[in-house]
Amino acid sequence: MRGNFSQKKRAVRGVFADVLEIPEELALDLPRITLVGNINLNVENHKGIISYAPDEVRLRVSDGYLIARGSGFALRSVSRTDVFLEGEISNLAIVLDSQGDGGVLSDADLAALLAAEMADEAGEKPDEEAPTLPSAGV
Repeated sequence: MRGNFSQKKRAVRGVFADVLEIPEELALDLPRITLVGNINLNVENHKGIISYAPDEVRLRVSDGYLIARGSGFALRSVSRTDVFLEGEISNLAIVLDSQGDGGVLSDADLAALLAAEMADEAGEKPDEEAPTLPSAGV
């Protein structure tokens, strides 16, 4: 039932975005993620920094969180709604959380998901079955 209400709410917000001529991501409370090569990441409309380290950044976004992994990360600009990150980005994941509990994904689960994705792209079969991510109900 919650998913149905959420879909209706997004539909109404989308109509208002069209009528008022405002960006849809703002009306729908969605992040705008801009990745330039693998060296710059700009996230607009984030909900907060969960953690920051030179090799990993986790940001809360609507309906989940974003994980960037790599090396040499430096936060070049941080505001209440925007984050600009520089460094060598090797992995970028958006984890959707329809339950609203933070949806913490362990490092082992994330590694298994990435391995399965890479094996799938290469046409190989992964050694073990990767866990599935929760659906966002969108």
